[in-house]
Amino acid sequence: GNGHPLLVVEEASRLHLVDGILTTTGYTQEDYTMLGSDDFFYIGGSPNTADLPGSPVSNNFMGCLKDVVYKNNDFKLELSRLAIDRDPKITLNGDLVFRCEDVAALDPITFETPESFVALPKWNTKKTGSISFDFRTTEPSGLLLFSHGRPQGPKEQRVGREPKTDYFAMELLDGYLYLLIDMGSGKTKLKTSNKKVTDGEWCHVDFQREGRKGSISVNSRSLPFSSPEGSEILDLEGDMYLGGLPEARSELVLPPEVWTALLHLGYVGCVRDLFIDGKSRDVRRLAEIQSAMGVSSFCTRELQKRCGSSGGGGGGGGGGGGGGGGGGGGPCGNVGGHCKEGWNRYVCDCTGTGYLGGNCEI
Repeated sequence: GNGHPLLVVEEASRLHLVDGILTTTGYTQEDYTMLGSDDFFYIGGSPNTADLPGSPVSNNFMGCLKDVVYKNNDFKLELSRLAIDRDPKITLNGDLVFRCEDVAALDPITFETPESFVALPKWNTKKTGSISFDFRTTEPSGLLLFSHGRPQGPKEQRVGREPKTDYFAMELLDGYLYLLIDMGSGKTKLKTSNKKVTDGEWCHVDFQREGRKGSISVNSRSLPFSSPEGSEILDLEGDMYLGGLPEARSELVLPPEVWTALLHLGYVGCVRDLFIDGKSRDVRRLAEIQSAMGVSSFCTRELQKRCGSSGGGGGGGGGGGGGGGGGGGGPCGNVGGHCKEGWNRYVCDCTGTGYLGGNCEI
């Protein structure tokens, strides 16, 4: 939107400008940043923001800065002008534009059905990597992210065992977010918080890894993890899937620990602001290019109740436990199926009815 004046007041011996944005190193727990005379600093980002001491985020700022000023008592440096003039005190990095242009908006998308998904390019994570995004849903279970590596060859694979690969996944189960990762030395499955994250509000997730160790932050609450000793390389192949998996999955190796993948529980809800290794991913554009079925732009929550009425909107497959009434001509039929409010849809649980189908009609 509108421009905001920015004043930087502190001593520094070296200044950097990254991707057209003046940025500073040095963090403090206060509302301001104090730097010693031997420090250099960035404003708005850095070459590797995830590794900055005390940094709670892994992404650089996107947008415009105007009239950036350094001031120390009566001493004043007009940093924006110095950058434009290519002053030697300033180091320029990236594709810089010294005018304010509209930054491409990372529009949210909605996965409307459990069968919806978007394929992301291969994640070349190897030794280090970071992923951050926001999601919003009221549905308790669904696969958010999944990618796996190349299956082990015959010599490495035990007879009678399922193919083994490196893999990375995030899934929702019963309202909780889980991180799953295996780099070849054993799986790690981590419940990321003791609080459910499916209350219909935006939830921010930030994953960072270096070798065997890393952290995952949910709404700014960080939890460290360490994978079993051995490999420090996460070797992934092929696409990384967001929101679910393709129906034709014969080429996929689905680890038994990733329950939502095995149970065909795709994610239903919204996703926005996806960054992989600090770079934004326009998932709305990817969905358009792929003609992804059941993926729509923007994120709206329809407040109308769908259970208890025979009309309206799109049933979902079984799953999810009890909830509001089911029989009597409701959307889950007359056979005792239980209806639960989902994200802009109802979900029928046909357990114990002897029937199947989205509305317990089969």
